Amino acid sequence: MMKTKRIVIAAVLWIVALYAAHAGTLFFDGEAGSGGERRGYAENVSCKRNWWAFGALWYCDATIVADDGKRHPYSSKNSGLTPADIGKQVPMTNNLVRSGRSSQASPTWALAERREPNKVAYMLCLMGLPGIALLITFHMFRDKNPVP
Repeated sequence: MMKTKRIVIAAVLWIVALYAAHAGTLFFDGEAGSGGERRGYAENVSCKRNWWAFGALWYCDATIVADDGKRHPYSSKNSGLTPADIGKQVPMTNNLVRSGRSSQASPTWALAERREPNKVAYMLCLMGLPGIALLITFHMFRDKNPVP
């Protein structure tokens, strides 16, 4: 019975730790490609809460109107845009960004205002929370009374 209880507690601990680690990375991740000369603006902004981040961040969709008149869809999951931007024209830029394993950079729309990531907090969420869960799990399952 005690072992089953520890397994359930450990499973819940890991679910919470991994969820919090993922949500924490959304809080502290900047916006790739942000910062630079204005090359268009976002309009028709619509937002809803981002529940992956405990509802503290906004998931917003918009249409970017480039200076050349072309229109591009845009989504932000970490409050790049907020409900305060609804009805406004938000300055946007288009910078080259390398993503994933690709060695080729591609143009990505982002806020003209630079949004730097907090790399220390990002790594603490990504590595620290699962590390703490690992230590707690190890402590829960180690033998208190070694067998002679």
